[in-house]
Amino acid sequence: MTVIDRHKNNFDFLRVLAALCIAFTHSYGLLGHYVDEPLVQISNQRFDFSHIGLCIFFSISGYLITKSAATSITLVNFAWKRLLRIQPMLILVCLFSVFILGPFFSNLTTSQYFSSLQTWTYFRNVMPVFGIQFQLPAVFSNLSDTGVNGSLWTLVVEERLYIIVGMIALFKAKKRQVFVTIVLLLNAVFIGHHLLFDGDLIDYFNESQMQYAMMFLNAGLLYHLNFPFKLSANRISLLAVLAIAILVNTQPLIYVWVWVVPVAILGFAFTRNVLNKTGIYGDFTYGIYIFAFPVQQMVIDKYGSVISPVQLFFITMSICIPLAILSWHLLEKKCLLFKDKVGVKT
Repeated sequence: MTVIDRHKNNFDFLRVLAALCIAFTHSYGLLGHYVDEPLVQISNQRFDFSHIGLCIFFSISGYLITKSAATSITLVNFAWKRLLRIQPMLILVCLFSVFILGPFFSNLTTSQYFSSLQTWTYFRNVMPVFGIQFQLPAVFSNLSDTGVNGSLWTLVVEERLYIIVGMIALFKAKKRQVFVTIVLLLNAVFIGHHLLFDGDLIDYFNESQMQYAMMFLNAGLLYHLNFPFKLSANRISLLAVLAIAILVNTQPLIYVWVWVVPVAILGFAFTRNVLNKTGIYGDFTYGIYIFAFPVQQMVIDKYGSVISPVQLFFITMSICIPLAILSWHLLEKKCLLFKDKVGVKT
């Protein structure tokens, strides 16, 4: 997506909103006040703001990553662009976590901390596709959640989906047909699992990770089907939002949810309004998302007993937003300058 194109839609706004929603819910959950989170109370504990944020992330990512795979000159170039977008920040955050956060917040001595194998295996988080490690030795051991960066689990699902989408793109001229066929068959199994077998066919299909993966793949399917978002985005968005409102006020059928949500989110993403210019100064979403959890944990470790979830959220954002701005301009933006340096045919 060119700079000009990205200022004609709401993708940047929605991603920032998603990152804020997730951090907001974590502010309640990490302090042990999850049931007090506003959306949890309103929905009778069926939804929280984090769920809204993840629906946004996976729907947008599914659409844009599928588009990237379909339009990349080579598969190598597609993989290179994904690495440039995800891995540099992960390397930075892992270095910060291991060498700065860990020694200051571990109950071990510095020597004991750096002698632990667990300290060094934390670097596996640089490549989430192979799984992640949440803990560092005796770090945040006095908190209810001892994870250093619990948000990283989503990158495990994301990067595995990148591989699936990329592999389908190997089919060259028939990649569209192959993608559509595979995703439609997967939807048929997913629906059958819930509708015909009452959730007893494939256990993994009951997990939230699979539901987000279905949103990702269905959003990609909408791209390959040339769904007319740009022509009637306002109407599509309105109808989908009404459908979501109906589902929220009843018992939502998950096999309907994984279709309606991507349509609603992408419909709104393509509407033209004042929010289109949200990313005019840069894309700070990834920085906000990846820094928020460890910052929240550090604040809770020091002041958890005297702050409220709302205070924690605003303190976290006052730290994370400047960090995200710096990381965009000093690291992320510069890395993306190299996106056409590998895997491009000459």
